[in-house]
Formats: sequence, C-alpha cells, structure tokens
Amino acid sequence: MRKGVTTLLCLLLVSVMLSGCVERWTGMDEEQESRTQNVYRATDSASTPTEGANDTLFSIRWNDANDDLYWGYVVLKLEVGDTVYDCTITDGGDCFISQDSDDDTIWETNEILTIMENDVNIVGGSGGLINLYISYRGTQIAGSDSVYVQ
Repeated sequence: MRKGVTTLLCLLLVSVMLSGCVERWTGMDEEQESRTQNVYRATDSASTPTEGANDTLFSIRWNDANDDLYWGYVVLKLEVGDTVYDCTITDGGDCFISQDSDDDTIWETNEILTIMENDVNIVGGSGGLINLYISYRGTQIAGSDSVYVQ
C-alpha cells in the first residue's frame, strides 16, 4: 500500500512540474495572447508645422500586420523634450489620431493613421524630433521609435 501511494505522489509531482513546460512549449502563454507581431512605420507628413496648435504631424503605416488591434487596448504617446502628449481617436487628447477606415473601434491591418495636434502646439514652427510610444495591451508594438517632423 505504501509503495502505491509513493508512486502516485511521484506521478502527481512529475505531472505538475511538466504542466508549465507543456504550456510554454505549446504556446499557450497568456501573456503571448496579448502581444501582436505587427510592425509599424512613422513618416513625416507633407505639411510644414507652424506655431499654431492644429498641425498635421506625421502618418503611421503598418510594415507588417496580421492583427487588427482594438483601440480600447492601444496607447499612443508622443514625447518632445520632457513633455509627453497623449493621442486619442476621440477629441479628448493632446493629439488626434485620424483613421482612413470605416471602423472606428479597430486599427486595421491595411489602415493609415494621421497624427495631428489637437489645440496643443507640440513641435512649433521649426519642427523637431518626436519620440513615439505605442503599445497594445501593455506591450510595446515594434516599429519606429521616433520621427522627425519638419
């Protein structure tokens, strides 16, 4: 009887230890589900910035995209010097994200975004370097880490 209990405990212990390995091996990691393999590219817009507070700054395109991203999980921030600006698809942020698609809830794989000032002078008339931070579900999306607006 004692030998059977020991064998059962050993089997139970081995199965518990292997469960983590199997989960990682099969790709069932919960953190991985919240990531995207999409890669974006930011480029300066054709317009020249002014001292005004409603300039078009730059555009963002996907270099590689397999996933549509829900805007509720996307965070887009700009940094100029020591100042950080929040960008939104609604009118409430420092900068506005304009989409060229019909679905305002999703950043689609074929979509081009235009980033504009929203009553805030972000770069001034001389332009400048804008650092980008774009994340999805708390994980940074691969792509341009800055764009020079001129």
